Amino acid sequence: MKNYINDDLSYLLNKNIIISGANGYIGSELANQFIVNKIKYIGIDRKESRNFHHEMLNLYNSKSVDLIKSVNCDFFIHAGTHSALAYQNNFLESFYEDMSSLRNIFFSLSSNPECRLIYFSSSYVYSGIPREKRVSEDAILNPDHNFGLAKSFFEQMILRIHPNSVIFRLSSVFGGGNSSHPNAIINMAKEIKENDYLTVWGNGDRQMQYTFIEDVIRFILQSPILNAGIYNLGADDYYSVYDTASQIAKYFNGKIKKLPEKKEGVTLPFMKNDKLVADSNISFSENQQLNLNKYLNQLSSSL
Repeated sequence: MKNYINDDLSYLLNKNIIISGANGYIGSELANQFIVNKIKYIGIDRKESRNFHHEMLNLYNSKSVDLIKSVNCDFFIHAGTHSALAYQNNFLESFYEDMSSLRNIFFSLSSNPECRLIYFSSSYVYSGIPREKRVSEDAILNPDHNFGLAKSFFEQMILRIHPNSVIFRLSSVFGGGNSSHPNAIINMAKEIKENDYLTVWGNGDRQMQYTFIEDVIRFILQSPILNAGIYNLGADDYYSVYDTASQIAKYFNGKIKKLPEKKEGVTLPFMKNDKLVADSNISFSENQQLNLNKYLNQLSSSL
């Protein structure tokens, strides 16, 4: 495991930390950085893990309340939620399970208001806002996507019931880690390795705010010292799918095939990160093109 954290993490030493969804994409990468920086934590996940720091436990189960209470945690990092794809395919079941998990977290922390709850929302809360807009955290929301609707509701519920919370509105994350859900960049890299070309739906005009996972983790690790509230976390770059596909195709010496009959995904408005950068006193590491090349170097040996 590589240690890419150069920031002072002394405020996390000798603290009781829980990561839910500790075997998932962001949860496992957080866990890795805790381990290499010698920061103790307890990971919980509904899937079994060989990591001795992790316990197999579903937050949906009320038994999780007893474990969380027994830890008397200082920081609870909730990374164990359903994906946008799950909400698109099965809205009611995904909402019910995520709601039940949050309910158990609230019960667990009801006597511990000083615990900082860290929650991951999504840029999909801005669905329904015209793509030409640049949005800050105080934008008026009216999401037209199932995932954005659910996340918007959970945000308000969290801040009402447990005000000592930091909520990150994440855009599409890429980079090393244990990604259990479809990842656009991984899919493109796999496709071009197998076929010597990759396909782009429509003209590839959809704009994406890809965020490198190393930056995501660095900002998340600042959350214990941030002011409570909502923060956009969406990188400073905004590229079309075609531009990103072109970079991947060039890296693997392949070509791009457009599929004009396929409907492109929705373009979400660009999220401004001014509030997060100002409050955290750190900045994004490099631009997307440099980070993407760094990631492709990792992928090329494993695909």
